[in-house]
Amino acid sequence: MSLLANLDVGSLAQAVAGQQRYIDPARQFILDHFGQNGLYAAYFLVGVIVLLAVYKLIKLSLELVFFVAIPSALTAFVLSYVLPYSFFYLLPATTALFTLGLVIRMVAFSRD
Repeated sequence: MSLLANLDVGSLAQAVAGQQRYIDPARQFILDHFGQNGLYAAYFLVGVIVLLAVYKLIKLSLELVFFVAIPSALTAFVLSYVLPYSFFYLLPATTALFTLGLVIRMVAFSRD
């Protein structure tokens, strides 16, 4: 919550408005060379790229939750009863183990 309280909205708005100097010439270039239909196609392309990036981020975050966070917590919990170590001592080791497994899974079974 304190992160949101320290957010300077004025500087954020200026940064977004400052990016307008890059967007307007690109939009004018597309209009000059490709017309209004080219501008619609560019908007569609940017929208598809943004959706693809959001999809990849959501997919990665869900994989982190389901293949790293939950299994490592459960494994550390079970191992804390079997071994003489505490849950918080085992959690970094199990998290590293399942993260390595996720990396190997992503590299070995990547279709992209």
